[in-house]
Amino acid sequence: MDVNLPSMRITARNPLGRALFLAVSLVLSLFPVPGLAIDVQWNDGDGGATRRHALASAGLPWDRKLGDWSDAAGEPWGRLPWASATLSRGAEGTLLRLDVTELVEAWYRRKLANQGFYLRLRGGGLDFAMPSREAGADAPVLNVDLSQGSYRLPVVYDTTLDASTSKALGDRKRLKLGKGKAVLLYFDLSRMPRGHPVTRASLELKVVQTSGPKTTSLEVYNVHIAPRSGVVVASERGLARDYPADVGIAEHPAVVFSEDFSRQNWQRDWFVDGKAGERVENGAAADFVAFDGPALAVTIAEGEKKGLNIRYRFSRHDQPEPEEAYFRYYLRFGSSWNQTVSGGKLPGFAGTYRQAGWGSRRSNGTNGWSARGSFRKSIRTGPPGSGDLLTPIGSYVYHVDQDSFYGNTWTWSLGSGALLENERWYSVEQHVRLNSPGEADGLIRAWLDGQLVFERRGLRFRTVPELKIEDVWFNVYHGGTARSPRDQVLYIDNVVVATEYIGPLGRPD
Repeated sequence: MDVNLPSMRITARNPLGRALFLAVSLVLSLFPVPGLAIDVQWNDGDGGATRRHALASAGLPWDRKLGDWSDAAGEPWGRLPWASATLSRGAEGTLLRLDVTELVEAWYRRKLANQGFYLRLRGGGLDFAMPSREAGADAPVLNVDLSQGSYRLPVVYDTTLDASTSKALGDRKRLKLGKGKAVLLYFDLSRMPRGHPVTRASLELKVVQTSGPKTTSLEVYNVHIAPRSGVVVASERGLARDYPADVGIAEHPAVVFSEDFSRQNWQRDWFVDGKAGERVENGAAADFVAFDGPALAVTIAEGEKKGLNIRYRFSRHDQPEPEEAYFRYYLRFGSSWNQTVSGGKLPGFAGTYRQAGWGSRRSNGTNGWSARGSFRKSIRTGPPGSGDLLTPIGSYVYHVDQDSFYGNTWTWSLGSGALLENERWYSVEQHVRLNSPGEADGLIRAWLDGQLVFERRGLRFRTVPELKIEDVWFNVYHGGTARSPRDQVLYIDNVVVATEYIGPLGRPD
């Protein structure tokens, strides 16, 4: 249908494409991603949405600069809007009401994840602005009519994505659309009762400023974060599949080392450099549920930075230092884990040789390197004050081409990403292949519960062949320089080091 309002025309969409899109989305919704329970993956805070990141505080990037969307036919970055309006210069004071019934109904019935509205302009040279929630009056509103009643929902998050700045702009009093600008709006539908058909939904936008000589088309899409890199693939099965509970896995010819902390004297196979953690049994703490027998408890104490610093050093076991290796471990953040001050380090690979590759000792290709894991500040996603507490993890890498004295932090954000809940065990696996001296062919990959969440190629760790993989470095460290504001605990179990992909723990048939 076509409904005409002042300075606006709402158009119908392609019904066949939309029906197919919703059908596919419904099927996908029946198979949720384990460990990723997120209501909305962006917000309008200081660490929220920017031109390059959906959530800058978590390092979660858009696939494309200025944000990602899907259209009414389900196409990433498609050109078939769910609603559109023709706007002309001089429309100040106009209240636009866009019919977004079908998109809201898809969110309400959970056929699509509600990540909000993506607004953009197409054609013409017109720019215009509207009040944001920070302005109070005249902020965007979503009106939803159900068969049993009507609801007027205030905007929860709103922000402008601006190609000219890397800053988050969610605190501004105006939302601006124009060349190189897009607007994101999020409304919380969770407070509406379930099971009642959506009969109508309209998005209200107040125009307060226009500039430029032409008309333009305002288009409404569905925010769809990282549609390319966010594709979830099936879990990869590795050599561990044939060893339920890892029993006998050390006998596999590709396995270099395994440790399940069942031995009282487990430390004898590790080089302990400072803190070694504490071997704990099931029930040792209220938040500890054993994964597979005893585990290693690691505490970053209040006022301290270091929680763990042990290494599996190949040379101590008369093993040649490799140029490529995999290792997998199981990780569980305890109930006390909440990074409010700083990020830090997690286990990874290293070839520091006590010369470089940590602590601002910059890598130059001849002195050392490292590729530890990392954690960022914990975040909550969802409307303010709600959502699960999640900790983003990734890699912290000292390499030849790093851009400062400190290593580069790269968040694992492929597929479903790596946002970890507290009090849940995860299989974390990393793979490093050193570059050939003189070439930029080094590689880092990572898997979470068997799903690839990170891959970075073209790295240079070294310029000389003498640098190898010296250690599997189990380092848990708060900072940077900031100290932990409270006792924070994590648990480690079922470590395996190998020359090929290991995969999550095997299960009995």
